Amino acid sequence: MRQTRLRPMVEGGILSGIAILFALISAYLPLIGPFVNLMWPVPIILLGVRHGYKWSIMATVVSGVMIAMLMHPLHSLSVVVGFGLIGIVLGYAFRMNFSAGKTMLWGTAASLVSKAALLAISALVLGVNPLTMQSDVMNNAVAQAIEVYRDFGMAEQELAKMSESMQSMIELMKIILPAGFIMASVLDTWLNFLIAKTVLRKLGHNVPNFPAFKEWSLPYHIVYFFALSLVMIYWGNSREISLLTQVGMNLQVITSTLILVQGLALFNYFADKYNLSKMIKGLILFLILTNGFFAQILIVAGAIDMVMDYRRLRGPQSKD
Repeated sequence: MRQTRLRPMVEGGILSGIAILFALISAYLPLIGPFVNLMWPVPIILLGVRHGYKWSIMATVVSGVMIAMLMHPLHSLSVVVGFGLIGIVLGYAFRMNFSAGKTMLWGTAASLVSKAALLAISALVLGVNPLTMQSDVMNNAVAQAIEVYRDFGMAEQELAKMSESMQSMIELMKIILPAGFIMASVLDTWLNFLIAKTVLRKLGHNVPNFPAFKEWSLPYHIVYFFALSLVMIYWGNSREISLLTQVGMNLQVITSTLILVQGLALFNYFADKYNLSKMIKGLILFLILTNGFFAQILIVAGAIDMVMDYRRLRGPQSKD
């Protein structure tokens, strides 16, 4: 019994130390710091998989206390609140042998909750809205850019057009910020999923994996939500209902990104089917990702594949 309790305590201490080290690196090494910060949940995930969520919660609390003592309470708060829940949830999902898709869904939800909590705590502690601060930073960046172009001798008429274009872009970014938070949550969950999966397999754990990318098939209902987003934007603009327009724009960003992923999977399927070389495949991908027209074509192809199931990846009862 003593041996049974000793092992998770030892591993918990080691993994908590690694989490504290990650926090120190993220604070004091500017080049690799942000990347290491995103990896902070990995030790918590490993502990949760090996010994259960109670130990991962304990390690998160201990790490937070130590980071607060060694650095600053606010830094500890940002790390623990921002990433602790992701580690706990992903560790639990891996331990319970959830499918890769379900694990990603749970992790993304945890990441969203963490980001919302971090924004709320920041506003409460600092007394300012972090989103407003970010908006001010972007406005100042636009003003500085305009001044630089003015010093280069650009005409005031051109500067006015450039300023208007940049301001419109900032306003658009403000509107689609919720969609940005969702996609950022997916990305940081995906990063931690990949790293934790690699380490766990090295340790002998059986971790569910996604199918090959060419076999990905997202739910066809996404196309209907994309169509709904277009209707919402049209109604919102025509009836001057700004909230409806904003919700529609966020829904459009999310669904079009998912359809683009489906299109990329379809492209990989054809690239493999016709044995395209890596150079040709890379060149086509570069054109797709840097040219809006080609990206739109791929989105249309992805939408058709979602509805028609060209690759026959869904079962006959999938639409029932």
